[in-house]
Amino acid sequence: MKLTSLASFLPAVLSALSVFATPNPIAGGDGIVVRDPAIAYNSASGKYFLFATDENIKIFTSTSLTGPWERHGSVVPNCSVIQKQGRCNLWAPDVFFYNNRWAVYYSVSWIGLQDSAIGVAVSDTMEEGTWTDLGQVIASTGADVFNAIDPNVIDDNGLKLAFGSYWEGIYQIGLWPDVNNQASDLPGTHLAGGGGRPAEGGFVYKPQSQPYFYLFFSEGTTLSDSKPAPGAEYKVLVGRGHSGQGPFYDQNGSILTNANAGTLVLGSHDNVYAPGGQSVIRDPVSGRDVMVYHYIPNDKYPTNSVLGINYLDFSSGWPVVV
Repeated sequence: MKLTSLASFLPAVLSALSVFATPNPIAGGDGIVVRDPAIAYNSASGKYFLFATDENIKIFTSTSLTGPWERHGSVVPNCSVIQKQGRCNLWAPDVFFYNNRWAVYYSVSWIGLQDSAIGVAVSDTMEEGTWTDLGQVIASTGADVFNAIDPNVIDDNGLKLAFGSYWEGIYQIGLWPDVNNQASDLPGTHLAGGGGRPAEGGFVYKPQSQPYFYLFFSEGTTLSDSKPAPGAEYKVLVGRGHSGQGPFYDQNGSILTNANAGTLVLGSHDNVYAPGGQSVIRDPVSGRDVMVYHYIPNDKYPTNSVLGINYLDFSSGWPVVV
């Protein structure tokens, strides 16, 4: 091919490749140190509330998704009432609005242990100092097939609590009559993972534009002094189903309880390394679907993870980061 022809062809190739490039997080989150973020918007105050692992569930607020994000105390500042190791270092929150009040679910555990519990605190406003800790919802021991961490709640014909990490995977039970009342037997419905697969952080979400429910989850190595083999690091995967209780299948038709099942939503790219710990909301301000997550800046590895926020597009039937 002549060089002149190649030169004229190159811009078109680069343009086509850019269409498939993963967008970077929107501005404003790269200075906010978080893990496992969960987000909600309070229309009464006009503020976003962001909850994250550590310091008994850190609270950040902002009037915009692009920040600035301000730190405002913790959900359970005086430790959880649950008498387990880790009660003063709570993990992996989820936030949910039900019966005109806000509920933040949290995990009480220690790395590598199954002696864990999921608790919940409630508030009318989500503001610092307004939270009441209701204590334990469910718990696990070393004799169980599940680990009672990484809570996620949806309302699909009643409240459903998803949970689980490693071991035999992610499960789901019913809650009734309130946010802290177990209503069905453990371990419940098996949604994803199993066989010790590093799958965790299940999050069920139904976009307004789709007839499907989507189960997002994180998989891979998340905390390490050195990088694992490429592709083994944390990433966000997804499956979809016609019910909030599953079964959920990936884009290849594999049920998520199968080994290695899951369609990639977000992996490492550019300066984003090991993204995960995701949650998804319908943003009432923009009217768009939004995913928040943590990631490690590639150029500073190893370092603390920071906040990532991207919009999602479900128009193809599958979530695409945009």
